[in-house]
Amino acid sequence: MHINWATTVPFPKYQNPELQEDLRRRISEATDDDLLAAYLHWTEGRVAAEWFHVASTLEDMVEREQDHLEALHRPLGSLFSIKYLSAHSALQSALRQADNDSTAAAREAHSILDQLRKQTTDDLLVRYKGQKGQEQTPAERLGLFMDQLTRIENDLHSALRQHRNAMHDVALREQDLKAFIASDDSIALEDIHALTPAMFEQTVAALARRDGHTILRSGGGSRDLGADVITRAPDGSRVVLQCKHRQGGRGKVGSPDIQTLNGTARPEHKADIVVAVTNGTFTKPASDFARNHDISLLDWTRLRRWATWGEPLLSVLGVSDAEQKDSGTCWWSPA
Repeated sequence: MHINWATTVPFPKYQNPELQEDLRRRISEATDDDLLAAYLHWTEGRVAAEWFHVASTLEDMVEREQDHLEALHRPLGSLFSIKYLSAHSALQSALRQADNDSTAAAREAHSILDQLRKQTTDDLLVRYKGQKGQEQTPAERLGLFMDQLTRIENDLHSALRQHRNAMHDVALREQDLKAFIASDDSIALEDIHALTPAMFEQTVAALARRDGHTILRSGGGSRDLGADVITRAPDGSRVVLQCKHRQGGRGKVGSPDIQTLNGTARPEHKADIVVAVTNGTFTKPASDFARNHDISLLDWTRLRRWATWGEPLLSVLGVSDAEQKDSGTCWWSPA
């Protein structure tokens, strides 16, 4: 192959005549293989430089996203805090992996560029014609690196998309939650604290009715045998609730009350699900006894989820989520 000296790219005019003559001679003597090998080498270097820029940009992107994630504030006390934390944790893990991978990729890109620079003084014709036993070429490394970097970038964008969708879902649910709290179906804890014990029993029955339960008993008395409210849940379960109101939300329910409930709820009232509900808290012995005898406890924190936030009773208890299908609060979903 001979250079077309009529090319629009003029040959440089070097001040040193010997240098100019030597360059002209070498170029005129170049074969097709020589020139193609030189152009391939230059092109590999250009591609490697471009992908090095991609790797560096990806590093910067990961750092920015880590900063953005740290700036997000968890919605404290929200029904969806767990969902938020789960999405937050998943993205943190993905960003840590992307940080490690992108840093390693940038090092690999720099190494490939360095190897290409060193090979500039080699016999490129021999290299591109190939020799047996030759170590992995920069081009082969570049190909693997490009695949790796594409995977890192795709994984990162996928993690960011999943996190964005989760945050969008949390925002919509928070909006629905605020609307529910503002509705007549929501009962604030402050209002519950101010009730009388009898009114508290009626309120518990009303909350169960809101969830779609059939009310079989809506208030206890001296002969209630520990069952203040009895309902039939949407899934057919018979639910027996003992209500223990504490004025102002201060006070604990002790083990004797739970033992009394345990002695009557199933033998006398044929309960499938036994619940003790209070606007206060339970003592440790009461909690231990309830856990050992399959009795669900609903303290003020769970009562808020049920009464104020509208989460169905059985879902609050972790017993079942079937009642959501027929519940008046079915806009809420634990998904």
